[in-house]
Amino acid sequence: MKESTIQGQQKEIPNVILQILESRGIVGEKERAEFFSIRPKLVHDPFLLTNMKAGVDLLIRAIDSGKRIVIYGDYDVDGITSTALLMKVIGSLTDNITYYIPSRIDEGYGLHKEAIDKIREDGGELIVTVDCGSVSQKEIEYAHSIGIETLVTDHHNMSETKAEGIIINPRMTGDRYPFKGLAGVGVAYKLALALARKKHIPQEIMSEILELVAIGTIADIMPLLDENRSIVKYGLKYIRLGCRNKGLRRLIDLSGLDYKTMRTSDISYGIAPKINAAGRLGDASLGVRLFLADDADEIQFCCNELIEANQDRRKLQEDAYNTGRTLIDDEISKGDFIVLEINNSHEGVLGIVAGKLREDVNRPVVVISKNGGNYKGTGRSIPTVDLFKMLDKYSDEFISFGGHCAACGFTIAAEGIESLKKNLNADIAEMYESDKTLFDLEYTYDADICAEDVDLKLARATELLEPCGKENELPVFLIRKAKIIGWRFLKGEKKYAKFQVISEKGEGFDCLLFRDAQNVYDMIEAGQEIDILGNIEVNRWRDTEMTQMIVQSVLPSGEIE
Repeated sequence: MKESTIQGQQKEIPNVILQILESRGIVGEKERAEFFSIRPKLVHDPFLLTNMKAGVDLLIRAIDSGKRIVIYGDYDVDGITSTALLMKVIGSLTDNITYYIPSRIDEGYGLHKEAIDKIREDGGELIVTVDCGSVSQKEIEYAHSIGIETLVTDHHNMSETKAEGIIINPRMTGDRYPFKGLAGVGVAYKLALALARKKHIPQEIMSEILELVAIGTIADIMPLLDENRSIVKYGLKYIRLGCRNKGLRRLIDLSGLDYKTMRTSDISYGIAPKINAAGRLGDASLGVRLFLADDADEIQFCCNELIEANQDRRKLQEDAYNTGRTLIDDEISKGDFIVLEINNSHEGVLGIVAGKLREDVNRPVVVISKNGGNYKGTGRSIPTVDLFKMLDKYSDEFISFGGHCAACGFTIAAEGIESLKKNLNADIAEMYESDKTLFDLEYTYDADICAEDVDLKLARATELLEPCGKENELPVFLIRKAKIIGWRFLKGEKKYAKFQVISEKGEGFDCLLFRDAQNVYDMIEAGQEIDILGNIEVNRWRDTEMTQMIVQSVLPSGEIE
């Protein structure tokens, strides 16, 4: 492959990587230099966010007058990291602060009147929401009616129904903040930065919270572009330098990961599920406790609980998924918007189950479970269907509802569920009628290469694109008519396999396949030529580096144009 050198960079970068950047809209020397920089400078003034000045002024008045401040967070990783972040920042200015995380099971997403009553009983005078609250019109109104002030920080889509008072949300109509892709923890961080301009916040706190911003942004699958890229890069940098947050450092160690080489994938698959697990199954505040803890015994206790909760979550998830598989064929015969009732399963895992089932059938999937006289639902969608838009059309029928284009959650009276299913199936049928490609699987890739092109230089160059995630995914490479040797199934099962792809010169590299291994093996045994799509990476073991491909899809040759 030809190579080019980016001005100001010492590394030579294969042309294929530069072409991938160009296809993603990263063009020009300055933009590329910023993209590759280990010290990115792309950030936006927090005061560009609508209501930021009013929000900071309200906070400062509350701090200076000794009011009791309550951080009200969501129970996922984004909400947990947001809560811990503001506890650390505002907690450096006042001792009169606490937090409240609602129960996913007993309360559900967002603000609740009963929670506001508890906060009032505990002496709360100012509620600062993180990762929720934008559409909590009635709840905010109730809080104000009983003398509690509110400051909403959020990043979720906003409907016509919005809360009164001060809302800081880059997605708010008319907001001029130049980047709309901040996570909830990103908005909380912007509030912290704005507050730090008016009040002295110790630098060690401002550095440490970047680790939390990185964790929450990655876990919430926010686009890793624009200033999210800067935020995550610095957060990962501090983690790799030793990880200032003691709780996070211990959780990384107990997860069998090396903080010195942490990548976005380590957080997505190794750290975030453990933090999420407690909220899914019980007490989400364990995550906040972990991030705020200084005592080694407290940290160890929280880590143990999170790891155990994640193990339990995996078992419950598998059981619920297997139940869903038995129902899905019948449901898909009724229409292309899949609503599955899975009772007697832990509702905390149903969102993950909906996501796995969606992958199986490439249709939007909502899993519902009976809860007294109501149904709770959680949904996951496909790229071509905006789930929030579809469900927001029926927002008047929900007791509670929230989400975005790819995921949603709601509560609805039991008698309304059949009508909702009928309407959603009618809507998606109409969408399909106008777009017959709605449910087509798209096998996309970034570059078409030969096996000879795959080497350590290319594998190392792909790491320059990190942090990778939504809208800046790891590059997917296509190798046509791949020559396979050394096939073996892994773990005594036939789901996973390891093999080598060899070049015309007989040189090879390892490939790992984590799905449909038996089907792929049958294709190869039948003498069928195959094309492989996957990510190329460096496999490091002690002092050794090797090139390997993580295979995403294997198809008969010729199916991919």
